[in-house]
Amino acid sequence: MFGRVENLVDHMTAVDWQLRKAASSRKPSFIAAVCLFLASCIGPNLEDWPDSIPQTQVFIVAYDADEENQGRQSETEYLEWVLSFYQGNLAYQSGWQDIQGYVYEAPAPEAEQALLEQLSLLGIAIGSEWSKHNDVRQIDTRMLSLWGSTIQLAPDFDTQKQTVAVIATDIDLLLSGSLRKQDILEERYADILGLELFGDF
Repeated sequence: MFGRVENLVDHMTAVDWQLRKAASSRKPSFIAAVCLFLASCIGPNLEDWPDSIPQTQVFIVAYDADEENQGRQSETEYLEWVLSFYQGNLAYQSGWQDIQGYVYEAPAPEAEQALLEQLSLLGIAIGSEWSKHNDVRQIDTRMLSLWGSTIQLAPDFDTQKQTVAVIATDIDLLLSGSLRKQDILEERYADILGLELFGDF
């Protein structure tokens, strides 16, 4: 991957040199295009799929179950977005793995393990849907940001556990068509959980 990027940089440098005689007004747009192109090449590496997240087969099953999404997105693209969901990317530095790291100390080890397992299942549910093509997915980045913030802002273990349960229920309702995307709002969780949230979700 890095070798490919270095070759692209060398190639684009040569192209830039050849275009130096072009009008100066065109050069900034050319450089911006090069930067965007190179950024798109530096993506997740599916060959180094980490053991710390659910394995690819879990998400391939979700990909295979959605024919509409298959018409808009390849399996490779889908899995790359799954990795971005867990690890973060250039636009969003924090991923689901970071959210899972915000678990409060539980009254008992079994309780903490149970919550971690619930967060893992919640991550699969969210990541499987969020990683689909924008035209198809029912879970978008706004909702993901809201849910992540709500989990992190829970003041204690019990509230965090309740938060995960409420979000899991909302995802079921959303995917079944019983809850609208526009109803997933900050006020909803502030009311249900008694939390004082912030931000523009």
